[in-house]
Amino acid sequence: MSIDWQRAAAYVVAVDANQQILLTQFSKAGHPKSGAWTLPGGGMEWGEQAHETALRELEEETGLCADIGPLLGAQSEWFDERTSERRQCGLALRLIFKARNCEGELKTDFRGDDTTVGAAWFSIDAVQQLNRVEVVDFGLSLTSINEVAG
Repeated sequence: MSIDWQRAAAYVVAVDANQQILLTQFSKAGHPKSGAWTLPGGGMEWGEQAHETALRELEEETGLCADIGPLLGAQSEWFDERTSERRQCGLALRLIFKARNCEGELKTDFRGDDTTVGAAWFSIDAVQQLNRVEVVDFGLSLTSINEVAG
């Protein structure tokens, strides 16, 4: 079996002083995970370094900026014809960074954004009740909340 596509992406785990985690809501017509909450992040653009992608995606999706780093971990996911939205074989590689010192005003207007329809801070208890993608739990597993908030 050959790989038809590969996607490298960078995400952030951001926690505020109230121990709440920042998540974004994803929406894409026909996508099986549409409507779920995820970590702020997305695909790398040509020539970007991973930490630059993480910062750009954080700003685009939430309106916030932060200090990015260090790299907390990486997650890979294989897709075959049955599990891929494109019906092709592919690999998604997700790099998870810590985001510290988030500043700015949380975005509330998502008109013109092709996939993000919401951004909000959630308590860890509230996160457990959300429809969320795997990368949220993976990101939280990489560090303690108190450590991320610093």
